[in-house]
Parts: sequence; structure tokens; C-alpha cells
Amino acid sequence: MVLKNWLTAITLIVGLSTSILVHAQDNNMFDIAVTTMDGKSIKLNDYVGKKPVYLKFWATWCQDCIKQMPHLQQSYETFGNEIEVLAVNIGVNDSVAAIKSVQETYSLTVPVAIDDSGQLAQAFNLVGTPYHLLIDINGNVVFKGHDASEQLDKTIKLLAASNSTSLPTVTIEQRLQQESLIKQQALTALFFTATWCDWYLEESRPAMSQNCVLGQQQINALYQGSSDLNYLGVISHLWTGDKELAEYKNKYQIDYPLLIDSNNQEFVRFNVKDFPTLILLKQGEEVYRTSDFSDKNAVANAILDLN
Repeated sequence: MVLKNWLTAITLIVGLSTSILVHAQDNNMFDIAVTTMDGKSIKLNDYVGKKPVYLKFWATWCQDCIKQMPHLQQSYETFGNEIEVLAVNIGVNDSVAAIKSVQETYSLTVPVAIDDSGQLAQAFNLVGTPYHLLIDINGNVVFKGHDASEQLDKTIKLLAASNSTSLPTVTIEQRLQQESLIKQQALTALFFTATWCDWYLEESRPAMSQNCVLGQQQINALYQGSSDLNYLGVISHLWTGDKELAEYKNKYQIDYPLLIDSNNQEFVRFNVKDFPTLILLKQGEEVYRTSDFSDKNAVANAILDLN
């Protein structure tokens, strides 16, 4: 699914440097062709609007590049359906025979291309190998780095999720009506969160990550202990499809219904800017809101006061 608000979301939520968020096509670098080992000429423009791209620049004489080859192959095997993974040999002090030797040694099935002209490496300001680049489906460079790091893996996972099939739009009212298990009580609890805010923000925004965990745990506990509220989890559509939703629901053992806000209309409608946020509605009107779950009793006390 194409993420309409990719740049805004990744800047405000993920916290990547704005110097990384470059629209590569502005420099015509997406029109530079490289040749694969089987003789096919490809350009990055072949994938814009279709797939995110994971480029790894490497050389056979680069020791760190070789050490990372199992990681590259694993990334390709895991995410190759959602992301175009391409190993780009920089074509310096190298040969086809040496490249084939590496492919055979590490049983590589990941596509390998050679930047014979050196123009692609120049366009991306290559200063050393290995060099990892992640490009979203809209042609924005969202990650640069030399290490096969945890941050690289996290961003790959999010890019893969972003290329899942778009979900149909379902409003909160429609979902509440569809859920026969929910009793139509006067008080409704809407819990806005994201499937990735706990693990992706763990290092870059640890306090936010912990708040996501605490919020989810508290809402689960409240649901288990209370039968006089409507409960609905409203999940951000960013980097989330059916697969990610199912994994998240299983991870936290969530029993109440969840709704993916596929076009972000509910987040906008309720002016939700933070993950997570709990909103209590009484007879359709907002009567309580919080994004702070540090006090495990605060929400429970608010519900008692409103009942």
C-alpha cells in the first residue's frame, strides 16, 4: 500500500534525519541503468510506485561486505516478495569471476548487478562499502548506513509492511455495529495505537515505546475486568496490513475487536497525534482523553467516575 503521508510520518514518528529523506528522482539517479549478472539492464525507476527497494553496494574484496552476505541473502528470502532487493557490485578492482565465486560460496540467490559506469554509486554519494540504502515505494531514500544493523532490519520490516494490500475503509460506527460481541453501552473506549510503536521506537524513543507497551497492557486489563464498556482498538494504517495486525493481536493476546484505520480518517477525525491515545465517549461525545499510561490506575479511575 502506498503510504500517502510517508514523509510526515517517518519524520515525526520514526525520527530519522531529514538529510536522509531525499527524493532520489530529483537528481535523475533513478534513470541510471545497471546490468545484472544475467545481462539484464535495470533502473530504479522500474520499481517506483510498485515496490520499495533495498540496495546494497559491495565489492568482493571488501571484508565487511562478505561477512554481511548471509544477512543480505536472509533479507532477500524473507522480504523479497515485498521489497526489491539488489546487490550492486561497484565494479572497481573486481571481475565477473570473483563475483560468481562469492555467489557460489554463499549460495546467493539475491539478484546481483554491476555498476560498470560507477554513475549509480556516484549519484548516491558512495564513500565506502558496504553501503545500505532503503528506498520507499514513492522513491524516497529513507535509510543510509554501512552496518547490517538492527535499525536497518527494522526499517526493512516496515517497508515490507508498507507494500501490503490496501484495506477497505471501515468507520468506527460501522465496526461497532458489525461486532455482535460488543454490547452497545453508553460508554465507549477507543484505543488508538500502532502495531510497531513498541518495538520500532524501542531504541530511538524508549519512553514512547514503553508507553505503547503500558497502554496496551492497561487496556487489555480493563477489558478483561469490565463488561460495561464498548471497546475498540483503532490501529494506524502506517506499515500495517492484515499480517501485521494478526501478529500484534497475538503478541498482546487482544480479545476485543481491532480496526485498521486504512485511510487515516479516524485519526484525523479524533485529532489523534500520539501513540497510544485512549478516548472515552459517552453517548457519542468525548468525555475523556489521555496519552499518558505511566499511572496504571488513572484510566480505571476515570472510567469509574464516568459510569
